[in-house]
Amino acid sequence: MGNLSASEKSGMRGGLLITVMAAFIAGIASDDFVTGFVITAVVCAIALFAAASLARIVISRRNR
Repeated sequence: MGNLSASEKSGMRGGLLITVMAAFIAGIASDDFVTGFVITAVVCAIALFAAASLARIVISRRNR
């Protein structure tokens, strides 16, 4: 995704922290901890990647 600005790095760190926390809670709440953790972590990681990509697209169009 290229070089990230300081605010993007901070946002990614925060997003990763939220992803791990959500996956941990989902793992506890599910019948099988590992399955719940993995499924939630994958879904959150995909959402985080999509949000970062869309933000970059919006910013690049705004700067034109």
